[in-house]
Amino acid sequence: MAEAAEAEAVRLAVLRGYAILDTPAEAAFDRLAALARDLLRTPTAMVSLIDETRQWFKARIGTELREVPRELAFCDHTIRGAPDEVLVVPDLKADPRFASNPLVTDSPHLRFYAGAPLVGPGGAVLGTVSVLCTEPRPEGLSETERQGLRNLAATVADELELRLQSRLSREAAVRAEAARAAEERLRRAQEAAGVVAFEIAGRSGMVADMAPRADGLRQVLGLSPGSLLNLRHVLAAVCPEDRPALAAEARRLATAGGEFRLEFRVRPGRWLQARGKVEATRGQNQVLNWRASGIIFDITERKEMELALREAELRQRTLFEAAPFGVIIIDPATHRILDVNGRVCAEYGYTREEFLHLSLADIDALGDSEAIRVRGRAHAVRPGTQEVEAQHRTKSGEIRDVLVRAQGVVLGGRKVTYGAHIDITARKAAEAALRESEAEFRAAFEQASVAMSEVDCTTGCLLRANAAYARLVGRSAEEIVGRPFSDFVHPDDRAGDLAGFGRVCRGETPIHEVAKRYVQPDGSLRWAELTSAPVCDQAGRIVRTVAIIQDVTERRAAEERQALLVREVDHRAKNVLAVVQAALRLTPKGDTEAYAKAVEGRVMALARAHTLLAAERWTGARLRTLLEGELAAFLSATTTSAGSGQRAELHGPNVMLPPASAQALSMTLHELATNATKHGALSAPGGRISISWRVTEETDRSALWLQWSEAGGPPVTGTPVRRGFGSRVIEATIRDQLGGTVRTDWKPGGVICELTVPLRERPG
Repeated sequence: MAEAAEAEAVRLAVLRGYAILDTPAEAAFDRLAALARDLLRTPTAMVSLIDETRQWFKARIGTELREVPRELAFCDHTIRGAPDEVLVVPDLKADPRFASNPLVTDSPHLRFYAGAPLVGPGGAVLGTVSVLCTEPRPEGLSETERQGLRNLAATVADELELRLQSRLSREAAVRAEAARAAEERLRRAQEAAGVVAFEIAGRSGMVADMAPRADGLRQVLGLSPGSLLNLRHVLAAVCPEDRPALAAEARRLATAGGEFRLEFRVRPGRWLQARGKVEATRGQNQVLNWRASGIIFDITERKEMELALREAELRQRTLFEAAPFGVIIIDPATHRILDVNGRVCAEYGYTREEFLHLSLADIDALGDSEAIRVRGRAHAVRPGTQEVEAQHRTKSGEIRDVLVRAQGVVLGGRKVTYGAHIDITARKAAEAALRESEAEFRAAFEQASVAMSEVDCTTGCLLRANAAYARLVGRSAEEIVGRPFSDFVHPDDRAGDLAGFGRVCRGETPIHEVAKRYVQPDGSLRWAELTSAPVCDQAGRIVRTVAIIQDVTERRAAEERQALLVREVDHRAKNVLAVVQAALRLTPKGDTEAYAKAVEGRVMALARAHTLLAAERWTGARLRTLLEGELAAFLSATTTSAGSGQRAELHGPNVMLPPASAQALSMTLHELATNATKHGALSAPGGRISISWRVTEETDRSALWLQWSEAGGPPVTGTPVRRGFGSRVIEATIRDQLGGTVRTDWKPGGVICELTVPLRERPG
């Protein structure tokens, strides 16, 4: 297994060396593929190369495919065989290795395959030359055809090698030209940089200018062309400040020899560096001989850069120490602290020397470097930069909240991490207090029994509304938030409400108070009293209003009912006095006792009507209750000791009488019952009364139709010659007071009286 993997790795390396995968089509390979098709009489032929995952077609005839996965490639089996073996599959569908291959079972439904391996010069099998057909070939290939396919594969391998050698030749030419150009650039760079080779003979002190150009040394030293050039002249060209040190080093080297590297100025602002070697020997008579050789070149630019670097480092250190926040520099691999600024020392209580013996885990509350890394990766804002809130421990043990923004940098080839540490303990405490306050406000806002809302001053839209507000306008909170608050206000109240809202948002008034109506989806109205005040942002700009809205619908209805009740009581009291006055005037006064009894009965009828009206807050009286009350006294007075069963029957729907109709009908019923007790059905033991009613709908109003029917009383002899007092009261009450009608039928079996009384106007 290991040998196979190693061999495959070698094969892939050779294949990649040809640099041919995913290259455009080339005519030479296309011609060879066409030759394979024609030679073996198949519709499809290809030159394939196989890498780790796919079979890629360098040339293809008869297919649009550019590649197939390696696990589907027939040629993968070919390259696993012997280098000179041609794989022939007469019928792919009959071969267990390929029967389930999608290229066989689905389009293009291949049935025949033959392929010869492409063998490189080192024996590595790179791919195949293959042919395919959608019809099986039971006879396979003849040996001649097999050899022809081998020859084509060898030709393709030669073409690959030729292509490789051609590419390598081109690359070698490019490299040679690049080397020549580099050498020329080096020469020009030396000239441009002023690099000059020199040699000094010790006995004479003469200096020889060697390369790269004549008189170059005099130019570098700032001497005139053709001037005498010896060690003394060289030292004379050096700036006086550097000359003593340079002369002393020259004397030392002349005695001891050795390598040298000297930096000096030849005029203010221009620096040179000389480097080389001095060979010192003693000849006959111990005479000292020495020879120095080396190069000299201008290093002014480097010196300027070093100066700029020192100044930059000074500026960086100044900013580092003056930063209004703590800065900690760490080794990202070990988390060891490398440096800190003074702010960190002041906030954490450690000296800088103490910090240099600590790691980040020693001050972070997590206490573990790996946990700190996991937290940092989770809060990366971009590659190399992290921003995280952490808790750090001071030298005294106090835990402080800090915001850390860490940035990785490379300094002198070494990775370090700069971390800005901002103490946010006070801010976190303020945020916690704000969250608690906000939670309390939200709870109060949401659970308040009165409606509350917040409205954006710019748009007039609701930012927030509690459940009580949603109930007030008859919609869910989701339906109302984001919509203009004026959408829910009655059109007649909208302009004034918007004007007051605008004055608050513009700061013209500190408060807006208004009574208005809200319209619910079903059209019903709710009265409310609103008080709103402005809310400012951190810049002091008014951005929204907060409002408390009290639902006063029931209170206003009660107030209206009370006012109506007062008016109604006043009106009814006047009506009652007028009715009593009329009853007194119309009641016969011949018999004092009868007079008093008649007046008392009529007044009691009015009293019973008033009692019913008061129970309903003067909104009306129920007809059945009125009938039962009026008949109760008469029925109890006429019931025999032996009992005669039910003497009165009531038939009709539930009807609420207006106050005026209730008073008039009570008088009418009292007169009918009085007449029945004296002369009609209730004067005889077996007499009965039947009262039925219904409500009729006329063109412009509804009316009450009521029938009083008597039976079982004394025989009725016909219509009376003279109308009695009761008849006059009934007609005056029903016809004149209520605008109704009265019809009385004096049947022998008993009186029948039909009344029609208007109830209310029909809505237009």
